[in-house]
Amino acid sequence: MSILLRSSSVPNYPPAHPYSSKHVIETSSKYIYPPVEQAPLLKQLTAQKLVHSTKSGDKIVFQHLSVLDNPDPVVQKMKEKDEGEKDQFMKAKNAFKNQDRVVFKPKSLKNYPEVIVVTAVDFDRYSVQGLAKIVQNRVDYAHFQKYGIYVRWSQEFIPQLNSIGALTDKERAKWVRLFCVRAAMLAFPHAKWFWYLDQDGLIMDMTANIEKNLLNSDVLNPQMLRDQPLIPKSGIIKTYKSIKAENTQLILTQSLQKIETTSFVVRNGPVGKAIAEVWSNDLYLNYPSFPYGPDSALTHLLQWHPFVLSKTTLVPAKTICAEHTKGDAKDYSYTEGDFVVQWSGCSSPAECEDVLNVYQPNVKKP
Repeated sequence: MSILLRSSSVPNYPPAHPYSSKHVIETSSKYIYPPVEQAPLLKQLTAQKLVHSTKSGDKIVFQHLSVLDNPDPVVQKMKEKDEGEKDQFMKAKNAFKNQDRVVFKPKSLKNYPEVIVVTAVDFDRYSVQGLAKIVQNRVDYAHFQKYGIYVRWSQEFIPQLNSIGALTDKERAKWVRLFCVRAAMLAFPHAKWFWYLDQDGLIMDMTANIEKNLLNSDVLNPQMLRDQPLIPKSGIIKTYKSIKAENTQLILTQSLQKIETTSFVVRNGPVGKAIAEVWSNDLYLNYPSFPYGPDSALTHLLQWHPFVLSKTTLVPAKTICAEHTKGDAKDYSYTEGDFVVQWSGCSSPAECEDVLNVYQPNVKKP
């Protein structure tokens, strides 16, 4: 045993793979998103038919549909092709199941996208027209700025949440954001940054390059909120005064009440990945005393783990998370010309879609 502990050999880990499978589906497109036009079919199927449920003792466990796949991917592909030709619902169901496996595989790394815009969309929250507007917004921005996008159905992450009803719980549903970012890291392993922007938000200025306006160290440095309470306005734990922009791994904003995860940026690399993995750990996910889900979990992580805090930067809300509000909070509220608008405070699908339809026609394009 002592010989093993003193060994300096590099551990031999198995290759990374998607959550649901050991097999991947390679694509040369840097725009990865599900077939939005299938949303009505998925809605008719319902989430219950998009997961496999089994019993573990007295508990019901929800598993990804891929557990039912033939172990031979060639045979499984032929089976799905036959099913898709006969039944549109099976075609949609298989596309839903396989989205987790799609990874970006270009012929060359020469023009690899440095920033990936990540979003999870809920087919029960928006109409197919609304979903198309949200996804197209990301595609357009990525096209203009030469970035990539990674979009998933929120319902795909029910196995991680192990709850069909979790997506109807506003705070519980937020965990999908983290699961989606981690999946994006697998799909785009050579990207530099992953920017998660929630479905309740739009990029309003397509001409604004997030690297030039925020991510580059010399630009980020003057925007960093140093010595800032993690819990506004009187929190005891604050961001470090001495943090350097080039060491930043996680970029966040705050609302008037707390740290927000509606829009945040993670640097790709060992530290950024480790933060995302620890943050999404089941111990945090299932802890009952976090009132705001991953927002509360992250606040706890920053308060109790100085290393994570030393790699985290807070920036003004209006940089990447300006809020749709009628209030007087000018430092937080969206005004014309802001980069991003988000309406995470909307209380119903109808209201969310109404707000989307107000802003979408006013998006600024080159």
